Amino acid sequence: MTNVVNDQAPFSDVIHFEDFALGDHFRYGAYEMKRDEMIAFAEQFDPEPFHLDADAAKAMGWDDLIASGPHVCSAWRRMSKDAFTAADAFVSPGWDAIRWRMPVLVGHILTVTSEVIEARPLKSRPNLGYVEFNNVIRNQHDDITTTMVTKWMIHRRSGD
Repeated sequence: MTNVVNDQAPFSDVIHFEDFALGDHFRYGAYEMKRDEMIAFAEQFDPEPFHLDADAAKAMGWDDLIASGPHVCSAWRRMSKDAFTAADAFVSPGWDAIRWRMPVLVGHILTVTSEVIEARPLKSRPNLGYVEFNNVIRNQHDDITTTMVTKWMIHRRSGD
């Protein structure tokens, strides 16, 4: 069974490990990349000329200022947190396979599709399950800008 939810939190009630199944898809987000935020992030964390100055980015062949890859990942994190506010998550053991496939420009509106690619109970912590997602971030033109694999440890329902 595939679960597809558009532009809203996928769940309104508290969700647990048992609410995720291999192959589930979740669509969410609408995060606009704003020039001032892109520059502020780059100034603090990734001060490359093409992240700080539109003319520098244009001189390198882009149409405008481009977002730092870690900023795009941070935008994903915000959208994910907003979409899964009802998740009884414990901790994330990490992110993998981050790929910046095309630049994210000022004004791009990002959305995400997350697919469950692994879901299993944890033997070492029986109260938790492990869920892994393949995330695809797209701009408003439906171009894939970023892909990444993320992982959750999430509480299991009592008695399951």
